[in-house]
Amino acid sequence: MKQILVILDGLSEEKVKALGFTTPLQYAVTPTIDEFIQKGKYEKKSFRVSDRKPDSLSCILSILGVKEELIPHNRAYLEALAANIDVDDDEIALRCNLVKINNDKLESFNGGGLNHNEIKNAAKRVRVSKKIRFHHISGYRNIIVVKKSDEILSVNNYPPHEYIDENINVLLEEITKIDALRDFVNNNRFFIGGDEYMFYPWGASEKIKLPSFYELHKRTCSCVCGAEIVKGIAKLMGIGVPELVHATADVDTDLNEKAEAALNEIKNHDTVIVHINGTDEISHRKNVFGKVKFIERIDREFLSVIYENVEENTAITVLSDHQTSSVTGTHENGFVDVITVIKK
Repeated sequence: MKQILVILDGLSEEKVKALGFTTPLQYAVTPTIDEFIQKGKYEKKSFRVSDRKPDSLSCILSILGVKEELIPHNRAYLEALAANIDVDDDEIALRCNLVKINNDKLESFNGGGLNHNEIKNAAKRVRVSKKIRFHHISGYRNIIVVKKSDEILSVNNYPPHEYIDENINVLLEEITKIDALRDFVNNNRFFIGGDEYMFYPWGASEKIKLPSFYELHKRTCSCVCGAEIVKGIAKLMGIGVPELVHATADVDTDLNEKAEAALNEIKNHDTVIVHINGTDEISHRKNVFGKVKFIERIDREFLSVIYENVEENTAITVLSDHQTSSVTGTHENGFVDVITVIKK
């Protein structure tokens, strides 16, 4: 039986007061998902890795059947791999967000208030020493590459989307004890239109290996995605990634394009993974009703198209990798929604 696995990043969360104590998934008008639940199977599961805060890296690899001991703690190397950035064995990659600062507090993890051109121009103006390679990959997302050291690998990790309103100097205290990174941080703190911004390094990651999807499941696989982390996972696991023109890894992504790509890929593969990241991004922005609207778009523009056009005897599973609260803006522990239906 062929399978389409639709990962709606950060879809699930606990009940929300503003939604009449229902979840965004329950509150949203989703006739296709409702039909899936009626005709198929609905359950709650957890893909969280032991002793770790839930995140897309660990939870998605858990969904794909990778053993816990093989799952890396940070994802920068995978994002570098997705962007075709070389990282040697003696180097370390770090994620590097363009963030907004207000009175030394982290106000936005994603270049808040800047448009795409302003974000690109800020990346072009980055000043680096010979000890650092800086790469802009998409939107507010960047990668820096430095020489490997135990000092960098051991610094505490503070993902900026999890620490809004916290003091930036405290969050980067350990990072700025490392000379090259301190100079990078200090040299790339600037103002645009009266608002303060900076480039925020985090999530040090060294080169790793993972088993292939075929090795684990004896099935061919393709992955329809726009988020760099998922592209990196796919490349490292030998999963094909079709090129998308209008994928943004956010709520403005082209869901029709993703549906068309998934339907094309399932013709030639046993399994197709579709990753939609906007549910996570809108949750981090604490936009409860924006999340509801995006779920409704997914139901209308993606899932209904897949269900109507996929061949019979194909299993469709819709699930969340982890909880992301649209109230707190952070990843949360807890069970996630898993819905499976077989097209007959």
